[in-house]
Amino acid sequence: MNSHKSGKSGEKLAENYLINKGYKFIARNFRAHPGEVDLIFIDGTDLVFIEVKSWKYLSFCDLEYSIDRRKQWRIISVSKVFMSDNWNRYKNFNARYDVVFIDRHDNVTHCIGVFGEY
Repeated sequence: MNSHKSGKSGEKLAENYLINKGYKFIARNFRAHPGEVDLIFIDGTDLVFIEVKSWKYLSFCDLEYSIDRRKQWRIISVSKVFMSDNWNRYKNFNARYDVVFIDRHDNVTHCIGVFGEY
């Protein structure tokens, strides 16, 4: 399976996992300058911007190298565009940044509030 198909498969697994946990689905693959947010959900009063990592060969321990400060800045920047574009609907929500990791056996690890603005 190529990395694009693996990524889409991982995003679907993550989406289903979060829906089963009671999160409310908002959007998938929201794009704005300078990047993309894989998934957006609501959890209580949090608007949750989720980066999905679906890796068949690397481990959970490698996440810190994949989601460096530059990647975090891109996700935060895109989330601000989403919140601005949807201000009336989400003005009372807090932004939260989670990561969902899918390993080669399709096990899901959900890391809550992994990063934020500096």
